[in-house]
Amino acid sequence: MMTDLFRAYAHQVASYHTATAREDLFSEVYDELCEEFEDWQAEHPGRGQAEFLDARREHPMKLATRMAGDRTAYLVGPSLYFSFISALKSAAAIVVVVHVVLAAVRVFAGASVPGAALGFVSGLPDTLLWVGAAVLGVFVALEKSGERAKWLDDWTAADLKSVDGHQEMSRLESSFDLAFSTLGLLWVLDIVKLPATIRHEGDWVADWTLNLPDWAWWFAGILLAFGVVFSLYRLGQSFWTRRLRSIAVGENLLWLALLTFVITRPELLTTTYDGGADFVVFVERALKGGLIVIMVIVGWDTVKHAWRLIRRSF
Repeated sequence: MMTDLFRAYAHQVASYHTATAREDLFSEVYDELCEEFEDWQAEHPGRGQAEFLDARREHPMKLATRMAGDRTAYLVGPSLYFSFISALKSAAAIVVVVHVVLAAVRVFAGASVPGAALGFVSGLPDTLLWVGAAVLGVFVALEKSGERAKWLDDWTAADLKSVDGHQEMSRLESSFDLAFSTLGLLWVLDIVKLPATIRHEGDWVADWTLNLPDWAWWFAGILLAFGVVFSLYRLGQSFWTRRLRSIAVGENLLWLALLTFVITRPELLTTTYDGGADFVVFVERALKGGLIVIMVIVGWDTVKHAWRLIRRSF
């Protein structure tokens, strides 16, 4: 598309500012680029948008800094502020990944799943606080030394990525997906043992078995492993792109297909408990009801991503 690079540049400039100001800043930068490009192309016939941006524009973060003026309350100096925020977000994503890995290692070493989850929840805020303070200290030192953001000088239009909106990707959602996929993968690999007992009429009913073929377990394991990798990658991104949305839609559709197969199984659960077939049927219906709720959530997420893709195509 003719204006994709200009949209990507304007979006990146706007993305450093608050959400309420992004749409206006995007329009301002985009309109200015289009107007200047027409005049520049008259003087440089046959040259494209990439050449124009390389010749006439600087790193989007530098332009964002100048456009901020006095409207932003900086934690560090203006020239380093947006670099500081970017570093802080990257550090937070790394901390989340490390804590998820540590929780998985604890479970693998024999700790209970609730205990590992509690350790994750209780330890994460302290680590984020200390890492955030360390990042802030580094940038305060750079500011005091008079250092400027030299790392922004080596920039070309080829670094731009096309996005489909100014709303930031939820790192909380990506972190939850990472934790869920990791736990699910450990369970499928039989490393994690989830509680398999249910109390009924004074007895603990154990030895539940999911009646699924081997290929279904392999399929689930592959999807969960992919979910771990995909969640890790998303934690390093700030905004959705068409490629990421397409991958998310494809992953969700595969999950929906697998869940549909599981739910339609005539006898999904079996157990050695002989205290009544009605109880087993009740538990199976409850399990399938929970899976249906998950399908609704996944389906709604799929519709949202698909709608964004379709709307962006027109």
